[in-house]
Amino acid sequence: MSNSIYRIKLYEDVANHIADNIRAGLWAPGTRLPTEAELASHFDVSRSTVREAIKSLQIAGILHSRSGSGTYVCDSASLVLHTKELTSLMIDADSLHELVQARAILEPELAALAAHEATAAEISALQETVCKMEQQTDRMALMQLGYQFHQQLADASHNRILAGFYHSAASQLRAMRVLDSLTLEVYLDGIRDHQAILQAISGHDAAAARLCMLQHLKKDYAQYLNSAR
Repeated sequence: MSNSIYRIKLYEDVANHIADNIRAGLWAPGTRLPTEAELASHFDVSRSTVREAIKSLQIAGILHSRSGSGTYVCDSASLVLHTKELTSLMIDADSLHELVQARAILEPELAALAAHEATAAEISALQETVCKMEQQTDRMALMQLGYQFHQQLADASHNRILAGFYHSAASQLRAMRVLDSLTLEVYLDGIRDHQAILQAISGHDAAAARLCMLQHLKKDYAQYLNSAR
């Protein structure tokens, strides 16, 4: 039975159907796809539409072509698809509570790792950022320095995977302007939190770094972490 598609951007629909088949395991990594003609017949669209769909999936790193052989599913296709799904989920306002919750779980562990792994230069950079905080009374400047401190800390964990997850989540929360409602008083109080986190990392106290970070996040994101589900 033909899977006819009648939307405006047909190639996107075809691309989504191909991705769904890969996601479902019907076309595993390394599998050769049916020919353009076969796919066009299956989806009841033109070969040019199929060609455009395949091109979009090639650009995304899901498919690749072998000259004279055909189009194949990339070895990393599943990872790429999962990453795209995660990105789509993170930009969904309805997922804000979960995004904040994810950061509250992830970042205390990054702080604990930084307490073990941070180099002298990285600790010095964190100290410099906190010193700048201590000299500030401008809310926006304190917000920016806070972002900088947390980014430096994530990198100081020396776990690129966890740091990558953190940067993605934090960037999205920043884009959603989640902390814009916090007052100057909250940011000034937050300086003490950053001092405590820095002290724990400088002292290579992973348990204290984890606890201080969790307490800090619970204050900044209280309305989201405490919201009823």
